Amino acid sequence: MAEKKDKRMKPKLSMEHELLRPSDIWMRERFIEQARFEGGVMTGADEERLVFDNCVFKDMSFANSDWRGVEFVDVLFQTCDFSNVQMENVMFHRCEIVNSKLTGADLANSNVGHLLVKDSDARYANFNFSEMKEVEFTDCNLMDSDFYECKFNQVRFEKCKLDNANFSETDLDGVDLSSSTYEHIEVTIPKIAGCIVSIEQALGFARALGLTVKEE
Repeated sequence: MAEKKDKRMKPKLSMEHELLRPSDIWMRERFIEQARFEGGVMTGADEERLVFDNCVFKDMSFANSDWRGVEFVDVLFQTCDFSNVQMENVMFHRCEIVNSKLTGADLANSNVGHLLVKDSDARYANFNFSEMKEVEFTDCNLMDSDFYECKFNQVRFEKCKLDNANFSETDLDGVDLSSSTYEHIEVTIPKIAGCIVSIEQALGFARALGLTVKEE
């Protein structure tokens, strides 16, 4: 069978960006474009409907702050800290999050398209009720993360740690978990049809169905 081509689009970034401080965003009338933020603390959007377009964040901390409803388009995040951030109803489009920390981040009800999350710690992250299209998690720690009742369209998990991740009420048809590791994940049995798993993982699903697997 032919391998599916990765259609995820990468961020469209300019060669040069204006270096800004976090406090500068309030002078941009809620629309910040072609900017670079490096080595600081983003204190929160205070329920403002901010849009970041064609931006780079490096060594920035969003931890324990409120960024609900913010839109990120063509944005690169490098070594950023999103620990316990409130990001419900956020939008990511053509973004990459690399070597970052998302422990306990709340991204419920979000719209996520063409996103790469790589080499990142996303334990206890909450993606409940989110819509995801062309999203790739690579070499991430997603233990105890929550994907309850998400809508997946070309979502990939490559070499991730998924122990105790919750995929209940999420359709896993076409989702490839075979290169990832876990001892237990939560799934809704009727929705695992078409999920791509390793032989060992398939045995685990068989036991979840109540089958007795005889190993010779």
